[in-house]
Amino acid sequence: MGPAPLTGETMSVTTEVAAIRDGVTQGTRTTGGRVSFRAWVTVAVAFVGMAFGQTAIAFLTLGVFMKPLGQEFGWNRGQVAMALSVGAFVLLFSTPLVGRLIDRIGVRRVLLPSMFGFGLSLCVMYFFSGTLVHFYGMFVLIGVVGTAANNVSYIRVLSAWFIKCRGLVIGVASAGVAAGQAISVALAQSLVTQYDWRVAYLGLGLLVLVAGFPIVALFLRNEPGDVGQEPFGAEEAGLRSGTPAFSVSRAQALRMPVFWSLIFIAFCMSMSLHGVQIHFVPLLMDSGISAGKATAVFIGLLSAGSIIGRIATGVLFDRFFAPRVAMVAFMLPLASLMLVSSGVGLWAFYPMAFFFGIGLGAESDVLGYFTSRYFGLKSMGELYGYIFGAFMAGSAAGPAIYGLVQARTGSYDSILIASTVMLVMVCVVCATLPRFKDVPSVQT
Repeated sequence: MGPAPLTGETMSVTTEVAAIRDGVTQGTRTTGGRVSFRAWVTVAVAFVGMAFGQTAIAFLTLGVFMKPLGQEFGWNRGQVAMALSVGAFVLLFSTPLVGRLIDRIGVRRVLLPSMFGFGLSLCVMYFFSGTLVHFYGMFVLIGVVGTAANNVSYIRVLSAWFIKCRGLVIGVASAGVAAGQAISVALAQSLVTQYDWRVAYLGLGLLVLVAGFPIVALFLRNEPGDVGQEPFGAEEAGLRSGTPAFSVSRAQALRMPVFWSLIFIAFCMSMSLHGVQIHFVPLLMDSGISAGKATAVFIGLLSAGSIIGRIATGVLFDRFFAPRVAMVAFMLPLASLMLVSSGVGLWAFYPMAFFFGIGLGAESDVLGYFTSRYFGLKSMGELYGYIFGAFMAGSAAGPAIYGLVQARTGSYDSILIASTVMLVMVCVVCATLPRFKDVPSVQT
């Protein structure tokens, strides 16, 4: 029998690979066989960008403002927390649109106006009128304007700069979210204590505009080719121009089962993990643990696990077949949920906090890394936008459903069982994911 005929998709990929490998590079480029200083600068800038991005500065600091907003306007904490669901719902629709724009005109042209506008929108909170509708409207504005000042931009840049060690650098840069949360929460709390919540929002906005924006504007570049360099690992991948050997269009990706598997993973993972994360302190207090110990000890374990999870899973992604690593990472919070539900004692909450942190840290690595490996860079911004949108939908639904179930039943028992089932399904889907097609890599 002769060779199988080439389909249109296969021919387009084959033609692209041949053009890349046979093309002549203009100018002098550094080798893609070692990590250049400029590449590490890009990782550091992505770390800073995520530290001063939308998630760390606007969303993860909301807890600081719950009490002062409630005291001034008479809102309960549920009403204030609903702003997170509003912001997440906005990102469900805005991220794919911003991703498509990034694919067409490049990251810098989208990210820099977004980051500047995001900082200004936080400063405008100083003039907030005091109605709940206005408050939600401000989070709609923050969500829309700051969409690109989030993971979608930085993971796209890192995927272009690194073919090899991509998991490591995505993990290191994503740790910036945890660092940014620590800085912004401390700053906001200090300003609330010394002045008021309006000054705190003004301070956060100025932090983005004065500290984060200049660094990103000065040092971030879309592609290594913009500064005459090759992506790290280009030689081993058989490339010369920095374009991936395997890349599919949006239309092709939407016909691939793996795309819908990633949508499923993103939604179920975020719904189960973030539902527990947001309600973790009241869950501990319902079990008889003091509020001070819950916030100090257990949230510390959760944060430590998150940082370790981001970096460790990234390193392991580069050494082993990533879906199997992800499956193990999500089995840890799954096991801790089963342990706590078995009623063995309060000591079970210690490993639960740490293992849930690992799962929360792994989530950003999983989504960005898998998107770049399965689909390449051609339409990565838009495709990651859809997947990240599903993630944000789960992040919005999870905490709200947890709260409703607890209010209706008086406990978290039934929703914890539901989270256990969802994590089991996530692990099963991870186990069924296919091999990567972009470059030769570890797949065993």
